[in-house]
Amino acid sequence: MRRRALLSTAAAVSTASIAGCPTPPWSEIPETVDGADVTLRREHTGEFESDEPSPNDAAALLRAVDAEPPRLTVRGRLLDGSRDCYRVDLIEAELSADRLLFRLTTEDDPDWDGGPCSDIGQTHPYEIAVAFAEAPVPDRTEVRHGDETVLDERV
Repeated sequence: MRRRALLSTAAAVSTASIAGCPTPPWSEIPETVDGADVTLRREHTGEFESDEPSPNDAAALLRAVDAEPPRLTVRGRLLDGSRDCYRVDLIEAELSADRLLFRLTTEDDPDWDGGPCSDIGQTHPYEIAVAFAEAPVPDRTEVRHGDETVLDERV
């Protein structure tokens, strides 16, 4: 049941507009997942420094587990098509005592009303902020871009 609720939440995040308004790439998408407040941003609110020197997919975990409430932030970049036509979306979120899992991908931007999209690769910045208001902090965090695991760290 927990997995089904998370998938429905992730689906709502990736496809629903608030009050009929499209979600621009710089807005925040807040959700609650099993007692944890999850906010997806399609930009970085701070410096992004990855261990990966290449412009390919990467993610970094920032911890604030002693804060009230405890928080984790994942900052990343996903390499895919033009930012004019595509945007990063959270398609899966799963929280258990052992693991916090996020799976992201890029999908067609519903706000794109232009013609054909250029055939270039661009990085799509994102940030996922998680506040554990009613849920315990998991042992590890895993981030996937599609089926590729780009981050798997102990909290």
